[in-house]
Order: sequence, then C-alpha cells, then structure tokens
Amino acid sequence: MNCNPTKLTLADAKCGDRLRVVHICPDCPHCLRLREMGFHDRMVIKKVADGNAVICVIMGTRMALGRELCEHIEVERLAA
Repeated sequence: MNCNPTKLTLADAKCGDRLRVVHICPDCPHCLRLREMGFHDRMVIKKVADGNAVICVIMGTRMALGRELCEHIEVERLAA
C-alpha cells in the first residue's frame, strides 16, 4: 500500500541503487516502528537484495525489511 503511487519507494528501487529517504508515511502504525529502528528522512541507504525481504545497508549495517513495509518508504536515487 504505497502512500503515493507516483513516487519511488524502497520496494520499487533497483538492487545496487544508492538512495536517500525522502519521506516515511506519517499516518500508519508500521512507520512508527521504522523510525524506532533508525529510519528517518534524508538518510542515505543502499538496496542490496530484493525478494520477499528487501535487504539494505544503513550506516554500515545490513537490515532486512518486509516488502510491504518498504512500500511506505519514499526514496530518491543518488549518483553513484
């Protein structure tokens, strides 16, 4: 359930992409947990695997997130 279907989400980004978090959906309870885990706007992440779980590197740590949860994280691609 993408908050804004015209925006790129972490679920839709390609593996290997270097990304910046633009927005995390403020209205859903799942996003509160994301913020507790350290996700926040302007954070730079790299998506390294894509499957039932999305694996990304955040501040040097690999983190696996469910695909549905990744649909709540709006991102933008950064230059490599």
